[in-house]
Amino acid sequence: MELEKVLLSRKSCRKFLDKAVEADKLEKVVLAGSLAPLGLPRVGVPALTVVTDKDALAGLKGIYDAPAVIIVSCPQYPGPGIDHQNAACVVEMMSLMATDLGLGNIYLYGVTAALQQDKLMLTKLAIPEGFKPLAALAVGYSEEEIAVCKELVHKLPVNRV
Repeated sequence: MELEKVLLSRKSCRKFLDKAVEADKLEKVVLAGSLAPLGLPRVGVPALTVVTDKDALAGLKGIYDAPAVIIVSCPQYPGPGIDHQNAACVVEMMSLMATDLGLGNIYLYGVTAALQQDKLMLTKLAIPEGFKPLAALAVGYSEEEIAVCKELVHKLPVNRV
């Protein structure tokens, strides 16, 4: 798929089929995350936790019954906000790859906010010590056909100086 088509196709999916994502596709999504631009990588890089176990998924809130969730956890960085920026970049790269592979996906924040408070679940998911879950991507096959927008249009205000 061409990048422009991927960009025009990427939409948040909130209804997933009850169908597992093939391991090779899930691995490509994970690998795309490792290509994200990162701030201060010498200090530490985000860790990814791929959750496909049904019992573990049942313990996560707000995942829209997705068959796979990839949690992005970050270490403490010296600069404010770098951890959140890094997590966002990783999720976006994975989201674009998932779209390219024909997978529905949605950027999740609430699940990680709840997860930060659940020490038992953090342990169950083997989130690395000293890392904080900051973002996640739910991935699976969409119940709805993924439509392609007709053209790139501005949806954000732009100030040109």
